[in-house]
Amino acid sequence: MTIHVHVLEGCAPTPLAHYLKALAILRLVSEQRDKSARGWWKRQSFCLSTSLTREELVRFFLEDYTPTPILSPWNGGSGFYFREGKTKEKDKDGKLQKTGVRDAATAATRAIDELLATTTPRLADYRACARAGRDVVRVLGLTEAPGEDAKASLIATLRSRLPDAGITWLDAAVTSMGDDFSCAPLLGSGGNDGNEDFSKNFLERVLSLLGRREVATSTLLDACLFGGSVAGAHDVASGQFFPAGNGGVNAGTGFTGAATSNPWEYVLAVEGSTVFRGSAARRIDASTGGAAFPFAVRVDPSGYASAADNDRDASRAEIWLPFWAQPATLSNVRSLLAEGRIRIDRGDAQRTTDVARAIGTLGTSRGINSFERTAFFTRNGNMHYSAPVGRWHVATQPHDSLLDDVQSWLRNFRAFARDGLAPKAITSAARVLDEALLTVCRSGSDPSRWQQLLMALAGAEGALLRSPNKVADPKRRLTPLPSLRHEWVDAADDGSRELRLAVALASQDVPLRRGGGEIFTNVRAHWMPIDRSRGAGRPHADRRAARFDVSSAGLTQDPDVVCYGDQLERDCIALVKRRVQIAPTFAARNIGLVGARGTEARLSDMMAFLAREVDDAKVLTLARALMAIDWTSRDRSHLMAPAGLYGIDASYAVVRITHLSRPLDRGDRLVIPLDCEPIARLAAGDLAGAVEVCLRRLRASGLRPSVRFMVGNPLHARRVAASLAFPIRPIDESRCADSVTKPYAIEETFYAH
Repeated sequence: MTIHVHVLEGCAPTPLAHYLKALAILRLVSEQRDKSARGWWKRQSFCLSTSLTREELVRFFLEDYTPTPILSPWNGGSGFYFREGKTKEKDKDGKLQKTGVRDAATAATRAIDELLATTTPRLADYRACARAGRDVVRVLGLTEAPGEDAKASLIATLRSRLPDAGITWLDAAVTSMGDDFSCAPLLGSGGNDGNEDFSKNFLERVLSLLGRREVATSTLLDACLFGGSVAGAHDVASGQFFPAGNGGVNAGTGFTGAATSNPWEYVLAVEGSTVFRGSAARRIDASTGGAAFPFAVRVDPSGYASAADNDRDASRAEIWLPFWAQPATLSNVRSLLAEGRIRIDRGDAQRTTDVARAIGTLGTSRGINSFERTAFFTRNGNMHYSAPVGRWHVATQPHDSLLDDVQSWLRNFRAFARDGLAPKAITSAARVLDEALLTVCRSGSDPSRWQQLLMALAGAEGALLRSPNKVADPKRRLTPLPSLRHEWVDAADDGSRELRLAVALASQDVPLRRGGGEIFTNVRAHWMPIDRSRGAGRPHADRRAARFDVSSAGLTQDPDVVCYGDQLERDCIALVKRRVQIAPTFAARNIGLVGARGTEARLSDMMAFLAREVDDAKVLTLARALMAIDWTSRDRSHLMAPAGLYGIDASYAVVRITHLSRPLDRGDRLVIPLDCEPIARLAAGDLAGAVEVCLRRLRASGLRPSVRFMVGNPLHARRVAASLAFPIRPIDESRCADSVTKPYAIEETFYAH
């Protein structure tokens, strides 16, 4: 048997109608002519492998194709219900008065009548289903479409009474679950969209193409399958499947354009939609029961350039259309879609970011190379139009599991963002966060993407702190960022000094007072009120997840919260000043900034910080998020700084060794008493005065400084003060001491940069 490969250029990834056509062709050929047919996507076209030649393929649709019975008796415009008749008399508004009796035929009822009057064998299943549908409606005594409460009962009855051929559309359009039912997002509200009933429009086109056998049918079919333009398109709209064919403003060469539609396009689009059948089972999201539909999710306004906050409400859903590069049978495609069923009918439904994660794993294991995000936006009243919002290329993401750390926290934050009372800062932060999550799911091997996500998380946490009253509400379950694994640092490691400095700042533990004793907690306690009952008895020991310290009035007013996340230098100075101020209340009586071993800043990075050669905003924002890292883990990655020559700023060295969190190693362990005067002078811009006090401290501690005094500008003085917030290694503390102290008595004068 000879196998022919047809490149169907009329079947493209976009618009939606062209994608659905491809599935329809594979389904119809496989079910009605060649069971071994296979299909796949190559470049921008669908390829069909079949025993049929091109001529035989066209002839199959023209002469042998048996349409799927597309009938929706639960809808008012389906052709199963008459409308009220009208008298010749007019009411006070000038409208014809209604008779109150439903006996007036509609275009849809006439289409059903025309169907039942046909005799062609190709429509035999269609006629049988239409008769069964009318019988069910008559037995139930329905004269008009049932209300929402009664639709489930009608659908259940139809499922038991319709011939097997009629169940195909039923499963695609709705999924019934006892006394409830759900509508497939691909097919509107149960097979209709606004005033457009898909079953009525489909039947009219089928009768036009197969029943009346217009002369141009063959030409139209050829253009539909293989591409190209052709005369003879009908002046009818294509609905949601092909918005460009609906006409309207700017849709033609003039100000407006007429609707133009190839009837084969619509017929095959609806036929293809039946492959996306739903079920009452759940696949990717399996926590509870409910209706599930292939790769369908509520619209998240993220991941596309025109995203707006109201897109979520002004839309029906979005569908991720899979593309595969290897030949697949109809059975293969159906199995794939069954694995991608997702619930969208409940508040805990999957979001775009969740699906983006899941399809990465599913796609790579099933041979899918990309997905096309297609959203249904509300336009023209209650009508919806499909619009592509981005191609998603599937690739294995090496750090994808890290997102599990924030999944629960994100759920609570998003719920708060969707609250009508949520401040604008919260909703904006949620948008930025979703964009960053999608970017990580798309390019998870790029460290810069993970840094963007960390900064988005920090922004979201900061937005919470600006709503202290709402954050304290226990029903919202809002917390600081949850504990993150140290692998987040690996994922974000781009070799930059900004990341290394952020890690050094964020990894520190600090002692704080609790009752009559002291506890250790992360340095984030100086940025937000933290529940101290969750602290540990020693630095970097195991502890419970951080929680906000709240009262009935909101977040507590904690005097130790002196940093506000708006400017790195200001925050660092405030941090050091507070640590120096409260140092006498602790047993160690030192600055109390204890870095996690292996995360300390390198001297080369500190010199760059002093020279203002770092991005302060990036350092602070990254540090805010990295404060959530579980720094108690012993299995930490050590960030490597590039080797190179650098000089140690003398003013920094003098001030650094007089503000330590441990004794200075000079052979013996030397404790240099802490003094509150130098940091106050540095913060005020008095470098010379601060260094003078520090030199006195060094002499009093038995060291012999090699300098007598220093001078420098106020900006440098404040920078030196801020630098004390970053811990350095013990060996670097000794290097600082070696650079400004000598074992002999010669004194020199140094000038700070």
